[in-house]
Amino acid sequence: MFKRKSFSFLTSLVIAGLVATGCGQAQPATTTPSSTPVAAVSLPAEDPAKAIKGAVETYFNDIGSNVKDSYKIAEKDLKDALDKTPDKYVILDVRRADAYAQGHIKGAINVPYGPDIAKNIDSIRAIAKDKTLIVACYTGQTAGQTDSLLNVAGIKTLSLNSGMGGSSVGLDTRGWLGMKFPTVTEPTAMPTAPAVPSKSKAIDAAVQKYFNEVPADSYKIELPLMKDALAKEADKYYIVDVRKAEDFAKGHIKGAVNIPYGPDIAKNLDSIKEKSKGKTVVVYCYTGQTAGQTDSLLNIYGIPTKSLNFGFGMDGFNKGWSSDKSYEVVK
Repeated sequence: MFKRKSFSFLTSLVIAGLVATGCGQAQPATTTPSSTPVAAVSLPAEDPAKAIKGAVETYFNDIGSNVKDSYKIAEKDLKDALDKTPDKYVILDVRRADAYAQGHIKGAINVPYGPDIAKNIDSIRAIAKDKTLIVACYTGQTAGQTDSLLNVAGIKTLSLNSGMGGSSVGLDTRGWLGMKFPTVTEPTAMPTAPAVPSKSKAIDAAVQKYFNEVPADSYKIELPLMKDALAKEADKYYIVDVRKAEDFAKGHIKGAVNIPYGPDIAKNLDSIKEKSKGKTVVVYCYTGQTAGQTDSLLNIYGIPTKSLNFGFGMDGFNKGWSSDKSYEVVK
């Protein structure tokens, strides 16, 4: 009897063990989830002033090192590039629609200088992905403004040297038209392309504000107006000559300070802002193009600035300040 009871008891234990083991296999293992939810981390808000200053400094510091061409492309170089590898470039014509309709570079997309650029900045960024954007205007000066602003917004951009040029703007042998390069009248619509993330919402906002608020003078001052203003109220202007030091030494506008285009501007941003308080900065270069770049970047940094239309002038370019002997030049 005892043996039978012992056997029954042992059998019950074995069955219970098997049942317990089987239940254990049927239960899901108690483990830490492989993708534990991460608590949301609030990143510090972007400091607009810091972001803009950093981008402007980088733009000017890269000149002469990472950037050899002053963010411009010569007319002949662009023609050769478009003949050989047109798919590597996107052409943005920022002239008015009527000028574009009369003739433009084949494939160029018309986005007129001003609010239209602000409105289309995301589309421009998208179509320019992995390409170089070329901006063309009339003489290269407003393209210079556009060029620099799109670069700081993360879009690789160059401006066409002397713009479309031609006799209509007094550049008979300069620019695309002055060089007698081919044009078409058939428009090219803005293509659709996958969105490309912005590198800085603060910079985008500053760039869009600049274009949305373009004044009647396009952030430029005409030569006769500058001459008259300096004769009557020179103390209201802070003149910055961004040409090379040796050219400044040969002759410059009276009262101008020389801060050569490139890293020197990055180094002197705060000095320009401090010394120009209560004044309008007027920047000039040789033809107005690199001054246009400087003009727009100083403006988004918070320094009210205009560029001198057609600049100081140079050999082979008779549209600037020095081409008229009635305009004062000092050494």
